[in-house]
Amino acid sequence: MRVFSKPPRRTALRAAALAGVAALMLLAPLAAATSATASSSATAVPAGAGAAAATAAQTSTPSTLRAVDDPGTLSFPTQTTVTEGGGPVFVNLQVPGGLTPTSVSGSIAPVAPSATAGSAAEAAAAPGGQLLVTVNGVVRQALDPLSPGTLNVPLQPSDEVKGIVTLGLTYSAGSPSDTAVAVCTVTSNASVSLSAVELHVGGQAQPPSTVADFLSPSLNAVSVEIPDAPSPALEQAGLATIASLAHALPQGVDLSLAVAGDTASRAAVTPTRGRIIVLAPSTDTSVATASTALSTGAGGVPTLTITGPEASLTAAGAALGSDYLVLANSGTTTGLSQTGTGTPALTQNLAYFGSPNQIALAGFGQSSSFTNVSQASFGGPISSATVHLVGMHSDIPDSVIATVNVYWNNFLIGSQVLGHTTPIDLNLPVSGTLLTAANGLKVELSAVPITGNCTGPISLIPIELFLDSNASNVSAARGQTLTPGFQRFPQVLGGVLPVAFDTGASAATAVASAGDIVASVQRNSSIQLAVSVVTPGAFIGSSQSGLLVGATSDDSNALASPLRLDSFKAIDSTAVSFGVGTTEPYAALQAFQTGGRNVLMLGGWSPDASSDAVQALQVQAATFTTASPDGWFALSGDVLIAQPNQADPVLISSNAIVPQTAVTDDYRSYAIWIAVVAVVLILAGVIGEIARRRRKAKLKQYVDAQLLAEANAQPVEAAVPANPDANPDASPDANPDASPDANPGSNPDANPGASTDASTDASTDASPDASPEAPAESSKPE
Repeated sequence: MRVFSKPPRRTALRAAALAGVAALMLLAPLAAATSATASSSATAVPAGAGAAAATAAQTSTPSTLRAVDDPGTLSFPTQTTVTEGGGPVFVNLQVPGGLTPTSVSGSIAPVAPSATAGSAAEAAAAPGGQLLVTVNGVVRQALDPLSPGTLNVPLQPSDEVKGIVTLGLTYSAGSPSDTAVAVCTVTSNASVSLSAVELHVGGQAQPPSTVADFLSPSLNAVSVEIPDAPSPALEQAGLATIASLAHALPQGVDLSLAVAGDTASRAAVTPTRGRIIVLAPSTDTSVATASTALSTGAGGVPTLTITGPEASLTAAGAALGSDYLVLANSGTTTGLSQTGTGTPALTQNLAYFGSPNQIALAGFGQSSSFTNVSQASFGGPISSATVHLVGMHSDIPDSVIATVNVYWNNFLIGSQVLGHTTPIDLNLPVSGTLLTAANGLKVELSAVPITGNCTGPISLIPIELFLDSNASNVSAARGQTLTPGFQRFPQVLGGVLPVAFDTGASAATAVASAGDIVASVQRNSSIQLAVSVVTPGAFIGSSQSGLLVGATSDDSNALASPLRLDSFKAIDSTAVSFGVGTTEPYAALQAFQTGGRNVLMLGGWSPDASSDAVQALQVQAATFTTASPDGWFALSGDVLIAQPNQADPVLISSNAIVPQTAVTDDYRSYAIWIAVVAVVLILAGVIGEIARRRRKAKLKQYVDAQLLAEANAQPVEAAVPANPDANPDASPDANPDASPDANPGSNPDANPGASTDASTDASTDASPDASPEAPAESSKPE
């Protein structure tokens, strides 16, 4: 058996509608609720390396958001995959009030086993089995899963329980009468898909009579309208209304925001499952609060008109996503409003993420539970997490090997062999390298008999594991591990979304585009975003993350976006056609980091002065964020390009763009400063070298002068007697009357016996080491 979690519904009305089927297993698409028109619980692979890959692995994804109902039918554009041996899959079909279901139909088709099933021979040998279709637990049809077929089940009024018809799909090996089937047979991963589901109904749909039931769970489209040429206050009110609807209703509901004159951008609404919301500013200065009124609009579509001062319409629109909307139990209300936004704690239990209060896994083979853990659920980006699981398992006999494995985005983060000690208490760290914008937490129970004997009723050896979702939790640390791009949203917003409109788009284009982007971002945030509208100048100068719509080339330069709104070329020409932007107009939705904040920017460029083509391309790029089956998580990288004559926009990385002139101009100033610094350093080096050489020359002159002075001082020192005590008469005190000529050594004529050579030798050789004969001779009496 597989248990799947579902993000909590944000309106009490929807909670009441689903109370009758609390026992059903409901599949949650990655970071988004299942379709309001066909929520399903199916065998699924949890999020892998990336959120987009994980979403693609879901078993129930909308193939289109604009289902067209034929008279007497309700279309559910879902595709549900059922895996052999994977347990039952439930598909919930919402029935509008006043209608009675008569039958349900759909198409089934075999799906090739996944690559993990083994060899091609194993895939070909996959068992046939049966696809059992149940309603309220009763088998109504058995289909061959190996060939295309048609599901066609008659229904009774009693099959509808609180507005929901629940189909159960089970891909079982063998026939129901085959009692010899091994209870732990290894499954083959063979699977079958169900699509094109139609619920045939009778009767007449009842229009809503109160504001509380205006947003019925059976809706498939809601259109929000504001006046033409709206003021910033009306733009803010429209975006707040779209955000509240995206918060309250699941991804399968088509939402649109448009000005009154823009009929092309409106969602296709029908009287049965469509709604229109009109925001109308009041000119009555005596009115201070917003009021609501129900009516029937064009084509008989139920319409909710919210009237009041422009400043009051934002809070009134935000109130449509409130949990307390159920209190608006009349058709006309006054003072409808909701302000502020909460910031979730960094530790949340599994029930907060949508897990059932008790996760129950049992049986031989493998059974698993899957819980979506988005970063936005913590009110901001996170850098790491810790999973704490608390529960109990049955006493495992020695004849059985059972383990519990815990996976985060398909990466094993913990494992424990189960035995006779029955409590479960695991603390499992999750590193930042494993984090994505939306993460899949899977708990898997595996059990096999140790003897290999897999026959007999499974009830003889109960293998059970229970986790308490209220006691189990995920705690996180604030930080950022994701590279700049689309997947940093919505968590970087922190519950607050400022939006700016510039002149790069008309009012109609900007309003419709902003509505789609805000709705897509909001659908992946567990908290309702507080939307505000600011001026482009205030937005560019702000430090807060947000959205800029209708961006101009000057805006892209001021924000230093990775793709400037000008002509450009792509390095990988296979990613885009004919060198995007060189000769053709384009629109670009970008997600990037600038000045420490993260920015979403939508704008366009055209090689000529005309901007008509750019307007449509901007709408196309914005619509892609909601029309894609994977929603926001279909976006990867940081640039989304819409081009003429192409059905879908193209995702590219800014690294694949040849640097534009505007980008190189940004670095020109840096180059100038680098050159200036280089010149300064060179001059400093030259000046230093000159100074060093001058100092060296001066030092050499000083040393030479000192050596010369020492050389000149040596003769004077030699004239001093080497031994002053040897000739006391040589002292000036010994003969004060002696004239300078009294020195025979200095006057050769005074001492005829002394030769000039002798005097020179005595003068030159005088030193402390002089011969003792010299003083002896000088001491002889005359």
